[in-house]
Amino acid sequence: MKTGTKEIWLTNESLLSDIQEEFNLGYPFLKIEFLKTDTEARNLRSIMIDPSTSLKQLANLRIVRKIDINNYRTVAEISHDFEIVLGIMAQVSRKSGNIWNLVSVTDGWTLETQNAAGEFISSEMTTRIGL
Repeated sequence: MKTGTKEIWLTNESLLSDIQEEFNLGYPFLKIEFLKTDTEARNLRSIMIDPSTSLKQLANLRIVRKIDINNYRTVAEISHDFEIVLGIMAQVSRKSGNIWNLVSVTDGWTLETQNAAGEFISSEMTTRIGL
């Protein structure tokens, strides 16, 4: 991530764990994970991709690409960007105390709002029940 901006630069050498780390630097109360769809299964299902997987194994990028993760972007927008650029699904979860809840109903919220909600919920849980 460049200083002063919230962008994740993608190269063939990047690992999914690198992306997760960059994302977490900007949004400590959010977590991003990556999934692929198993089209050979009888029912379509999503399978978590190992974070140690390199982008070359997934997409073999011809040029350096970037994903904009600025505060005003929504979870739905960045999920769409990862699907277009890498062909995989990005799944964002929000911290709630010691639990990570999948963001689905609120995927239209901005990353800033999601992160603030996670911070608020986590601090309230810590204060009220001593987590």
